[in-house]
Amino acid sequence: MKRAIFRGLLPASVASLLLVAGAARAQEYDWRGSGSHTATSRADRFYLGFSLGDGAYFNYKCDIVEGCRTVIAAPIDFEVIGGLRLAGGLYLDVAVNWAIDYYQYYYDKITYVFGVRPGIRYFFPGLFRRFFYLRAAVPIGYTIDEANNVLVGLLFGLGIEWRFARVGLFAEADIMPYFLEIYPGYYVIPTQARIGVSARF
Repeated sequence: MKRAIFRGLLPASVASLLLVAGAARAQEYDWRGSGSHTATSRADRFYLGFSLGDGAYFNYKCDIVEGCRTVIAAPIDFEVIGGLRLAGGLYLDVAVNWAIDYYQYYYDKITYVFGVRPGIRYFFPGLFRRFFYLRAAVPIGYTIDEANNVLVGLLFGLGIEWRFARVGLFAEADIMPYFLEIYPGYYVIPTQARIGVSARF
């Protein structure tokens, strides 16, 4: 089951990344050719963001005979993300996240999750200081608890950023299919909404 899901999602994710990269190259060419690529945008080479996220886990498979929940609360997630602009609106990202799983209070214990999320983001041309973007990443997490699980999946996100000079505010919605059981007997798809602040330099 896990391998079938992985094989189905991986080609689609690779194809989407190639399409986004091609679009970014085309946009970079248009900006340079038309002369509308401003000095300010050329200086925005690096990106730094801080955000807080929360959401829910949707359980698509359960190995527990009784007491299996379809939806459970997701951890509170803190994320620091750094990006390098490759071309046009395309950024190469590396995020570090730290999650506190308050759902585990039900079992009189707390689970912490530390992870990294390498990926890319593509910002579409802005309108009235608003920039929509797409995000794709490979979240890799490590649970700091009795199980010490390693979690691997995919992340697809849609966001909007309001920019004021080199500082911005952003909101993002993510879906993260995992290929391993995140809890004993639980195979879940986390969904998450996050808000944060950003800076470019």
